[in-house]
Amino acid sequence: MPSASSLGQRVRGLGWYGAFVIAAVAVAMVLPLIIDSDRWLTLLTIVLIYVVLASGLNIVVGFTGLLDLGYVAFYAVGGYYTAILFIQVLELHFGVVVSEVWWLFWVNLLVGGLLASIAGAIIGYPTLRLRGDYLAIMTLAFGEIIRIVANNWDAVTRGPSGISVPNPAVAGFVFDDARRLYWLILGLAILSVFLISRVIRSRIGRAWTAIREDEIAAEAMGIHTSRYKLLSYAVGAFFAGVMGVFFAHYLNFVHPSNFKLMESILMVSLVVLGGMGNLIGPIAGAVLWISLQEYLRDFEFIQAHPEVRGIAMGAVLVAMMVLRPQGLLGSRRVALEMRPRTVHQSEQERQAVADVRSR
Repeated sequence: MPSASSLGQRVRGLGWYGAFVIAAVAVAMVLPLIIDSDRWLTLLTIVLIYVVLASGLNIVVGFTGLLDLGYVAFYAVGGYYTAILFIQVLELHFGVVVSEVWWLFWVNLLVGGLLASIAGAIIGYPTLRLRGDYLAIMTLAFGEIIRIVANNWDAVTRGPSGISVPNPAVAGFVFDDARRLYWLILGLAILSVFLISRVIRSRIGRAWTAIREDEIAAEAMGIHTSRYKLLSYAVGAFFAGVMGVFFAHYLNFVHPSNFKLMESILMVSLVVLGGMGNLIGPIAGAVLWISLQEYLRDFEFIQAHPEVRGIAMGAVLVAMMVLRPQGLLGSRRVALEMRPRTVHQSEQERQAVADVRSR
């Protein structure tokens, strides 16, 4: 067994960042023992869902520098996959009692993520050749296509009627209350953020960062930019698919309205608010944004005029873009990238590009 001194050295080696992460995880684990209100436990569960979604989108937007307005489509792929498999195929077509195949939920978490990754690769292959506004429009269109298909393909998705989905379970132990579901999503969120952090710190993550900073320079250094951008899309989509599977079983229902365009815009807002290109940024953005929305709901004026809540949240985001465009916890590197260039710097870059093309 390690001695007390070696354990102390390991703790000191973690630094303030590691100590903060451990403390945050410990607090998150004991919160259900302190909070008795199902309302706030439900809020925390929703926050953790968006933590994973925003962290997955941060791979594409924050680390690779690609604008994705159709991220909700991958979320929908995971949700509809598990709902169709459990209900439309097993229960209605084969007559299987879904409670007897509880283990499929855990398999579906992985398979739903993989299907979303494949969808991300398929849509990414033709669209990632575009840049800027054109890329944003293409991804937005893909998200809307998925929602419209889900709304109109009655034979498979049951269209506007939606599909009821059972609670997740483990050998007869059903996650059917707010506390159990919170602990389940907390475990999934910790695992997801850990995996994302490992990928970001790998050679792949460094390639993504290089593409974000200067795609031409990255390609000149031997990075296959198209391949790495496609990989970024697929990895980000994987986590959206996993959350889609969990969300379907958490809500016990899947409906096209769960996957509107505003969901994609909300996820982008969480990344921008917390700080792009930063692992903690999307987490902070999700916690602050979702909690503030719920807090505003308690005011009588907001209850009488619900549209004011959206205006207030929009004002917060606009103020953030004016005062701190890199986000609350945005890295210094991103802040430097977002700093406006002088005319001289722009002219130097144009000249450098022209020199490279003339060779």
